[in-house]
Amino acid sequence: MNIRECKHCKQKFDISDKSKGWMANHSRWCNENPNRKDYVKKLENARAHITEEARQRNKEAIKKAHADGKYKDSAKKSAKTRIANGNHLHSEETKQLLREKALASSHRRLKKGVIEYKGILLDSSWELALAKRLDELEIKWVRPDPIPWVDEEGITHNYFPDFYLPEHDKYLDPKNKHAIKVQEKKLKILLTQYKNIDIIDSLERCRTFNC
Repeated sequence: MNIRECKHCKQKFDISDKSKGWMANHSRWCNENPNRKDYVKKLENARAHITEEARQRNKEAIKKAHADGKYKDSAKKSAKTRIANGNHLHSEETKQLLREKALASSHRRLKKGVIEYKGILLDSSWELALAKRLDELEIKWVRPDPIPWVDEEGITHNYFPDFYLPEHDKYLDPKNKHAIKVQEKKLKILLTQYKNIDIIDSLERCRTFNC
């Protein structure tokens, strides 16, 4: 075992099976790090200047890496680690989160429950109500690409908002109260990194939305 202690939160971690730089990442993004807000602000500024061309290049690079099978070994290693630790079965909560992620993904959609509206695939009656409301208000909207966010351990993930309003630079994400509760920790971190995300927490709000 290789035990390291975070100098900010004083929590101890076994990093023997972690990637190089994992402890440094945790320390940098630790909630107790007094400089964390500065790092988040710099991250937001950097993302604001990412060009569409750069985003497209990144998407193509990821697509090619998957096609070349570069992620297969890491996926197998991760699976073996989970099995070794007795965590090879997903909880119901995790299954729900994975399903929501798959449904929201711009790369893959599940057929069950999908609603077509003006040639666009929506995933719920809430999304349909919100799409109709935006059209009623003559607000331009698109289905956005996933946006990156960094968790408290410094690991980057993708978040999948449902709508983006380009003329208002705002993301909208209809989400019921159960999903909000399940994802409470993630959403709290996410909303500190993106000030332009609006979580729509009821069907009524979808029907009466205003910018």
